[in-house]
Amino acid sequence: MSRIPFILRLFNSLPHLGQSSIQPKIALAKAFSARSLLRHGMVTLLLSCALTLYQSVIFAQSKEAQIRFLTHQLSDKDAAIRSQAAKQLGTFHHQAREAVYPLIEVLSDESRYVRRNAAFALGQIGEGAGESVPALIQTLEDSDWTVRANATFALGGIGESAKAAVPFLITAIDDVNWEVSVNAVKSLGQIGPVASSAVPALSNALRSENEMIRNNAVLALAEIGQTAIPTLIGALKDTDKIVRRSAAFSMSRIDKLPKAAILALTTALKDREISVRVSASVVLALVDPSTRPKTMPILIGGAKSEDEFTRVFASYSLKKIRELDVLAIEKRVKSLIQQLRHQQAARRYQAATALGEMGKSATRAVPNLIVALKDKDEKVRSSAYQALKQVGSPEAIRALNLGMNLGIK
Repeated sequence: MSRIPFILRLFNSLPHLGQSSIQPKIALAKAFSARSLLRHGMVTLLLSCALTLYQSVIFAQSKEAQIRFLTHQLSDKDAAIRSQAAKQLGTFHHQAREAVYPLIEVLSDESRYVRRNAAFALGQIGEGAGESVPALIQTLEDSDWTVRANATFALGGIGESAKAAVPFLITAIDDVNWEVSVNAVKSLGQIGPVASSAVPALSNALRSENEMIRNNAVLALAEIGQTAIPTLIGALKDTDKIVRRSAAFSMSRIDKLPKAAILALTTALKDREISVRVSASVVLALVDPSTRPKTMPILIGGAKSEDEFTRVFASYSLKKIRELDVLAIEKRVKSLIQQLRHQQAARRYQAATALGEMGKSATRAVPNLIVALKDKDEKVRSSAYQALKQVGSPEAIRALNLGMNLGIK
């Protein structure tokens, strides 16, 4: 079938956008006959130019106008135009919410390319495409694996609202195509804790021959959360080092790890693989600062590892841990500064004492501690004086003379 009619249909749709500047280009394109185009071998080139022009004109409109135009194009007679429209709608993410129902309709399009792009677009729209879940579940049985792959992807993008799809995604883990399986595993994790019924299936996926399925199963279990912890603890003993290290690090995504998980991670600090030890160290350093004497040396050693993954991961983790520590300190200092203004003297005293214990980290609080030297409560004044001593910054030392003049010791 000749592509010329499609090209001309594409050009014919452009004038409706009110772009007078492209009219000469359209006229020029129409001036070529199909025969001359074929003779000069320019069909593919013109098609490429037409699509580029088509996209540039669309993007010159407001987002609302673009979405309306592309939604209208979903009903075009030409499958190539419908496919391109569906693909472009996905680039607007949640802003293309109004296109959800038209996209649902084309999930049953005769063209696999249209179905594939429609499914992907719904996933890009995300939570706002919740109404498409039943249709996407049906699409999981599509004869084309790329359509099934995008349908599994889309259900994950929709998130918790796709809870009804969990049993079907569990089935999709065993799809004949591994990419569909990987997407199904990922999506179960994205759906989150409400997908807890998938834990046994994801546990089985840890024994898959496909490395990507195994690795993503570990991450999905972590996203499901508390109910998956026993499985993750078991994964720390897996024969595959990648599964072990993924299981260790993925626990950082779970709030309030139980003692059993902390104990398992502590045991993993002695794993024979440095990458596993580093992953366990990162999690413990974050969730249990008391382990820093053990975990930080492992991370520092990992940053010098010959293994590139371990070296990069350890270096990045050390940087992030230090950044998080700084943020935590700033947050605590800010909170204690507020407590220095509390109505109860006991709370002001406790705040000054705590700031002193932070030493130089509490430098930002020095002006507030200086004010506290004149507090009406003697204990607060004394505590603020001692805190300034402990902070020891130049400003704090100068303020000590004020304290002595006020008779504070």
